[in-house]
Amino acid sequence: MNGSNIECLKSHYQYVYKHKMKDIPIVNNKLKVEVVGFVNWGEESGKQASKVGVLITPWFMNIVLLPNGIMQQKIRVGKTANILFPDGEYSFLTQLDDEFGVYLTCSLFSPMFEFKTQTQAVETATAVMGQLLQNDEFKKAEKDKKALVQKIKDDETLSKVTSRRDFLRGNKNNTQVL
Repeated sequence: MNGSNIECLKSHYQYVYKHKMKDIPIVNNKLKVEVVGFVNWGEESGKQASKVGVLITPWFMNIVLLPNGIMQQKIRVGKTANILFPDGEYSFLTQLDDEFGVYLTCSLFSPMFEFKTQTQAVETATAVMGQLLQNDEFKKAEKDKKALVQKIKDDETLSKVTSRRDFLRGNKNNTQVL
């Protein structure tokens, strides 16, 4: 599998949408087919084992794993495979496509009616990839959230007024909030 297989995956689902799904009731026609955040994942025998990313369609959003070489040969189509990521273990269903071979999918959303815009779906897919891989941006965002929560707690503490006498006696009951 290579970068062109990501485009092949996208083209395949664009074809399915246009020719097979367009008028099906579970389709959210505000959305379009898009691939988000595909990166190299894993290593086997010194070579890249796969690519992982999110596939958005108007009827589902899945994490997709596109295996390479040896990994692709080991996969049994129709079975589930548990894949360990920094965020934890995820269960994937193995599938086969005549155009691009074996691939694995992990369902995130189906149907897609809770997404009002394509931008909202892409932002969700991007956040999923950040959490899945625990990348630096995700870790920074989590650290920033914790820092904000601590600042709020600190501000609440500082906004309380205690008399010097109550403070020295350890009396917290006479504390006033400003």
